[in-house]
Amino acid sequence: MTVTPNVGAVFAVHRCRSTVSAVSSGRSVRQLGGIEVGAPAPSRRAKMMQMPPLAHLVREARGGDDLCLELTALGSDDPDEIAKLLNDFLFARLAPVADAVFYRRSTGIVAGVLLSDGRAVVLKVHRWRASLGRLTAVQMVQEHLARGDLAAPRPLLAPEMLGTSVVTVEVMRRGERADGHHPSIRRTIAEHLCAFVRAARPLRGLTDLGEAALFEPQRSSLWPEPHDLRFDFAATAAGAEWIDELAEGARHRLAGIDGNLIVGHMDWRAGNLGFEADRCTAIYDWDSVALAPEPVVVGAAAAHFCADWSREAPLPSVAGMRLFVRDYEQALGAPFDAGERALLEAANLLQCAYGARCQHSDVVLGEAPAITADGGWVGLLRELTASPPSK
Repeated sequence: MTVTPNVGAVFAVHRCRSTVSAVSSGRSVRQLGGIEVGAPAPSRRAKMMQMPPLAHLVREARGGDDLCLELTALGSDDPDEIAKLLNDFLFARLAPVADAVFYRRSTGIVAGVLLSDGRAVVLKVHRWRASLGRLTAVQMVQEHLARGDLAAPRPLLAPEMLGTSVVTVEVMRRGERADGHHPSIRRTIAEHLCAFVRAARPLRGLTDLGEAALFEPQRSSLWPEPHDLRFDFAATAAGAEWIDELAEGARHRLAGIDGNLIVGHMDWRAGNLGFEADRCTAIYDWDSVALAPEPVVVGAAAAHFCADWSREAPLPSVAGMRLFVRDYEQALGAPFDAGERALLEAANLLQCAYGARCQHSDVVLGEAPAITADGGWVGLLRELTASPPSK
């Protein structure tokens, strides 16, 4: 998951900095933003010395920031209390926590732990677009795809409330990071998205999944609620008028969306996938699963398919986006027709505009001083609008 979690969403404009050591049944694991890499197992004593307690990982993830996400989602900003809440939840339902593997925070909160019975599990506290009904439907998709061996982690518990938030727990699937810019990895990402859509097609009647927030045609406001608490679109509107104008145009073009919705993953990108060589072995950020027309799913994915916020230059170029769409069409076995292509391009533009709006908020509020005003999403949006339409 991004933690999305992860947010996913889709649409994260943050960098995951977690790098933590861990050990699981007979093997140790280095956690890199949600991806595990095996190594020879040390002794039990060495394990206990190496493994940071969960409360320590909470403090480490906080860095210089406050824990307003935890305060909102769990009712506490104290690392010891947060760790106890999560440990007690798992102890009461599955088994005692033996070791903490990782702790990440963005759209929601994600903790990876090793239980005393040897299982490695991921617990996620959902904040954005979270309800018991929606996440139950998401788990139905996970179960269905896991039976088809599509790198989906099996849920271990039905969604339930923890304080005011919904919590899910799933098996921890392993995978390594990969460079989504590489042609073979780009093709794998496109092909696996196509396989995801194809395998999930029988579940398109799961209305509880809801439509993808950014692309809901009936929404009255231009933007949905931002996926991360740090973004404030209202307070940073000045200077973003050109972005809003492009988004308005894209939404107008999307107004003709019909009812041909499918199940898609709306934050489909390298950072939310695990790999073994060029094979996809894990899918994360399941709360980004939603309903949308297939061209919209592909157009959104094209905007960030290679994104991994721990890497330099995580976003694609316009040429890279078009190659991704070509790879998807090859996996599909047919090109999109003119009407589908128009939806795809409008969704792609709107996704890039949303990323640029998030970046603008970060720059104005000083949340991301390393991002230049014309780099990242803003630079990609400018490049896209200056490029002739694809054919």
